[in-house]
Amino acid sequence: MLNLLIAYPYMTRDMVSFISQHERDIRLLIDSGAFTDWKSGKETSVEEYMDFLESLPVKPWRYFVLDKIGDSQGTKKNYEIMLNRGFKPIPIFTRGSDLDDLDYYYETSDIVGIGGLVGTKNSKGYLKHVISKNKNRPLHWLGLTHSSMVGHYKPFSCDASSWESGGRYGQISVYMGKGVFKSYSKKEAIETAPSSQMWKIIRSYGFNPRELQIEKNWRGGWSISRTLGCQSWTRYAMDVETQFKTKLFLALTTRQALEMCLMAYKKDSEVFV
Repeated sequence: MLNLLIAYPYMTRDMVSFISQHERDIRLLIDSGAFTDWKSGKETSVEEYMDFLESLPVKPWRYFVLDKIGDSQGTKKNYEIMLNRGFKPIPIFTRGSDLDDLDYYYETSDIVGIGGLVGTKNSKGYLKHVISKNKNRPLHWLGLTHSSMVGHYKPFSCDASSWESGGRYGQISVYMGKGVFKSYSKKEAIETAPSSQMWKIIRSYGFNPRELQIEKNWRGGWSISRTLGCQSWTRYAMDVETQFKTKLFLALTTRQALEMCLMAYKKDSEVFV
């Protein structure tokens, strides 16, 4: 299945309608959108979030608690409120929490999300520390999918929006296979010819590498660069699940991105049957 993470603020009627039409192909993980709210200065109430979950016409695979950025006690309180109302969210162990909170969360959940990994110093070191204290219990890494760490630790699940980098920053992470990514920038594509290896890999995704030498093909929602990045990460996610049983979720925010990921999944899925 195609693993997708979508935050509550982006679950529009259009998104929900499209997902409902393709439920059999999508494993949906819902995030509360607390990080999005935090960046914009907004705040969603736990009641609003629960009402949304109750009203969903599609059944998500899982959903996270409504966490509070930088507030471990507030996050724990929201978790308890949701449990008391009959929900079974994935709890989030926030950075700065007491390690005893891990034991507390595993009393009521089979998996715990690890937050505080995006935009913070030494996030990999922090994650390694938590893993070393977690007694091999299932973890979801929020916003971290570094291939060497995924291959080494083989987490239960993880998520990231890195597949969008080609469209956002003019730098594609091209999946070469066997857990290896190589960066391919707009400048590099336009000014020099790709290596024979990169040429072959781009061809394997169904694209002519020469098309990436044209600047306009790096712009727009359906640009070749963005589509190639999407297909690379979709192939990587499928590979990781096949090799390690790790569920890697592609985080997205728009209907267009949703369609693009589904198309990439269907294009490559026969290879992984």
